[in-house]
Amino acid sequence: MIVEFDCTHCGQRLSVDTLIAGQQVKCPACGNLVTAAQQVQPPPKLKVTGNMMFCSKCGQQNQENNFKCTSCGCMLHGPTQPQYVVTDNTMGGLIPFKNARALWAYYLGVFALVPCIGFPLGIAALILGIKGLKFAELHPEARGKGHAWTGIILGTVCMIGYALLTLLVIMIGASHR
Repeated sequence: MIVEFDCTHCGQRLSVDTLIAGQQVKCPACGNLVTAAQQVQPPPKLKVTGNMMFCSKCGQQNQENNFKCTSCGCMLHGPTQPQYVVTDNTMGGLIPFKNARALWAYYLGVFALVPCIGFPLGIAALILGIKGLKFAELHPEARGKGHAWTGIILGTVCMIGYALLTLLVIMIGASHR
């Protein structure tokens, strides 16, 4: 019967008769003396059910989904890193809640379209729009340039429109006297 073993120096696979088992033999590959194995030991069979990986500490083959090495207990995988999703709850950045001046300018500009209250709201929209635009320039993460510009434009158009309408009414009233 034959006993197989590996050379402890070079790793060469050696085989000897069971009569020589347990004695010193010379490795034909490296020339060093090696003690022959004493009994027949079949290599451990691994049950392969998925992808395999090797332990970085001892070299043992392990299944990829093992957390620790089956031989030495070394951790094969580090702890999973949590996935962070940063949201600012603003419908994808549509509402610039970090730039309140621009947001107020926008709403005041829209409500400045309402007759009778439009002139003072237009003035406020223009002033807050300019301040909101300056704030957005200094703090780009706050956003709101579009809202600020909308407030500026609507505020200006409403102020000029209502001022011209008021002058027109005064001129018509003066011409009828």
